[in-house]
Amino acid sequence: MLRVWGAWAVTAGLVQLVVGVARRRMGGQWAMIASGGISTLAGVSFAAQAGGADASLKTLAGYAFLGGVFFLVSALRLGRAA
Repeated sequence: MLRVWGAWAVTAGLVQLVVGVARRRMGGQWAMIASGGISTLAGVSFAAQAGGADASLKTLAGYAFLGGVFFLVSALRLGRAA
């Protein structure tokens, strides 16, 4: 499960990074860029953790919460820019 979640997080994170960097001139993209970077790193961490004896799904809760916060910040900043 952690490997699948890790692969998804890396993929989603890289997409966010690319889109955020491409749109940075629009303003309000720092949250998307930060979220993409964190997702990419977290995905690599999840995949690495999956092979260990202490593998746990507990870390996913923090990742999901932080992702929600960054999504909310992005939505609020982009809403103001529009």
